[in-house]
Amino acid sequence: MNRKGFLGIFCMLLLMGCENPRLHLLNVFKSIEVEVSRNSVAFPLLNDICERYGPRMAGTESAAKAEELAAILFRSYGYEDVFFQPFTYNLWQRGTAVLRIDTAGSFVEFPSLALAYTPSGNVSSVIVDAGNGLIEDFDGIDVSGKIVLIHLGLLPGTPETVKNTHRAQKLALAVAQGAAGCIAVSSTPGDLPTTGTVTLDGGMIKIPAVSISLERGMQLRKCIAQRKCYARIQTENTSKPATTRNVVARMEGYELPEETIVIGAHLDSWDISPGALDNASGAVSVLDIARTFRALDLKTRRTIDFVLFMAEEEGHYGSELYVREARHRNRLQGIRYMFNQDMTINTYGFNLMGRYESEDFFRETGELIQLTDSSFSNTIANFTHLGSDHAPFIFEGISTFTPLCRYQDFHSYHTTADTPDLITPLMLEKNVKISAMILYALANAQELPVTLFTGEQTRQYLIDNDLQESLVVSGDWIWD
Repeated sequence: MNRKGFLGIFCMLLLMGCENPRLHLLNVFKSIEVEVSRNSVAFPLLNDICERYGPRMAGTESAAKAEELAAILFRSYGYEDVFFQPFTYNLWQRGTAVLRIDTAGSFVEFPSLALAYTPSGNVSSVIVDAGNGLIEDFDGIDVSGKIVLIHLGLLPGTPETVKNTHRAQKLALAVAQGAAGCIAVSSTPGDLPTTGTVTLDGGMIKIPAVSISLERGMQLRKCIAQRKCYARIQTENTSKPATTRNVVARMEGYELPEETIVIGAHLDSWDISPGALDNASGAVSVLDIARTFRALDLKTRRTIDFVLFMAEEEGHYGSELYVREARHRNRLQGIRYMFNQDMTINTYGFNLMGRYESEDFFRETGELIQLTDSSFSNTIANFTHLGSDHAPFIFEGISTFTPLCRYQDFHSYHTTADTPDLITPLMLEKNVKISAMILYALANAQELPVTLFTGEQTRQYLIDNDLQESLVVSGDWIWD
């Protein structure tokens, strides 16, 4: 075939794609699949970030270097509108934590980690088992002046109707009940204590709180059921103001620039590991999706903001700042979706967070994705939680969604085992491909199925999704 004939067929295919949106999407999806398979930088970038910078707690030197790298990478991919969003927050600094437990007449040290925003403290008392640490678990027990044992997950045998809540809300309940200290049991197998924030306002809580592994927690619970057990908790921790920055790369839409799809991930990690799964996986996914769009010279009707948030681990401070800035610049009303990338590997579907009006769009788009990737199951879920950077957007009535991911044995987040050796290139590429495809579909749809919720609609949404009680406990319910 001569060059003129080839160009004629190529132009005909382009016209067909323009006239047939499904065919156009399918062609773009195939190009995304090929580009990511051949040229993805997600895995080497994850290794580089984890090895070069290690833990990236927001406000630290390593975090600042990671922020600079992200901005450099966005610009190197061809983004001209790249900027920082600096802010100051209260940086908690880990000192020492010692937990000694007496189950048979003498105190034995248990491996433990202080939960973040635990103060310096020294308490000794009997241990009281408060099960899952939910409101109903405190009924009929006296924890005043005692050390309370709670589970961060849900105990085996817990009814399926019971919904878990954030560790900060569980600690708020323990404090309100008069507990002098807290031992929190990890929900992750592997004999690893976990960390994580126990406050959502950046202030120190009133009692020392440490975590122990799931296995040791279950053993301790059995001992408590048979005899009185005692604990001594000693912690030394501090906090100070620190400055950190979100990193934003904006790709303006050619037809509806006032409408925005936000795709974001937090770049920070806890101080005990490089945070490969939580959340270098999400951060490098956002970077590689942004790279893929530029590599393919993809144009979108709507604006896309690629955002790397900071200080998510301490309480979503970066995403809260992004929302405030969007409101200040009259951009908040134009945000149609927030696509949150937190611990994103092995993607097989999407969680629409209870925004059912989007189901048909996602399911139909997923059918096209399946034509490109037959392993994609096109699963749609609707469970709502507030434990990541999508939460501030939910409170503004914005539709949010996340990838559905298979973790298998890789659910090591918030532990010292969250390292790159548990992640493979294919795990990351799977998410980058699927996420890039749905992002392109949303940014180019003729119409989107969602509207911005009013304040009353947001209130009802939170009630319908069983979030009111936990928000009341944490002092964050503002609708009544």
